[in-house]
Amino acid sequence: MFVILRVRGKIGVRENIERSMELLNLTRVNHCVLYNDNPKIKGMLKKAKDYITWGEISKDVLIKLLKKRGKVYTKEGKLIKISEQEKDFEKLAEDILSSKKNIKELNIKPVFRLKPPSKGYDKKGIKKTFKEGGVLGYRGENINSLLRRMI
Repeated sequence: MFVILRVRGKIGVRENIERSMELLNLTRVNHCVLYNDNPKIKGMLKKAKDYITWGEISKDVLIKLLKKRGKVYTKEGKLIKISEQEKDFEKLAEDILSSKKNIKELNIKPVFRLKPPSKGYDKKGIKKTFKEGGVLGYRGENINSLLRRMI
């Protein structure tokens, strides 16, 4: 399960890259989405790598994300926090990570709105890749430390 986070804004982005980010539901900075690993998603990640960062989410960070930032659609179409539904977060995270249930099947809003990271992004900022000391691109398990600072 990939967690994808938009780091940079819309200014100066080519149309085909912006379209890929729209298909990923990443329309604003500091928005985060969850996707299963498949070739279509990998192609879009490769195309938008200069504007996003991604990696594998751990169970404890997913539980924290659902508790603090998760929202659910009610039968009337309203959005409420998941904690108001009093769901079992352990079971919910297990279902999402094991791909038993999709986020849409659980009526969870697919986009998580996060705040900017406390103590800022990495040393080199948002214009360098993760290997160069920046933020962009694939970061594997290290995405969890960034997400903890943003939740």
